Amino acid sequence: MTVTTLASYDCAPGDRDAVLEILEPARVATIAEEGCEYFIVLAPQDAPDRVVLIEGWRSPGHLAAHRETAHFAGIILERLVPRLARRAVAVCDEIARSVARPAA
Repeated sequence: MTVTTLASYDCAPGDRDAVLEILEPARVATIAEEGCEYFIVLAPQDAPDRVVLIEGWRSPGHLAAHRETAHFAGIILERLVPRLARRAVAVCDEIARSVARPAA
């Protein structure tokens, strides 16, 4: 069952593009990791200074290994987090999955 990480980053006003630029190499490195099922970056329409990440991991072990990588430590923890006004992360277990049907 997939372990999903939901992260919400509140940027300083007007700083979202710079945060996204810092995040990009970490995103690329993360999706290449063993066990990464998906990595989605969202820009909420009603919050111009927020970034939301949704990451899917094959197992808790894969997520734990991700948190030990050089790109997580160097990019996310050292460069990105200090720049944020607020960071919230929730690790979630999948209960049910729905898949949208193609339009007819």
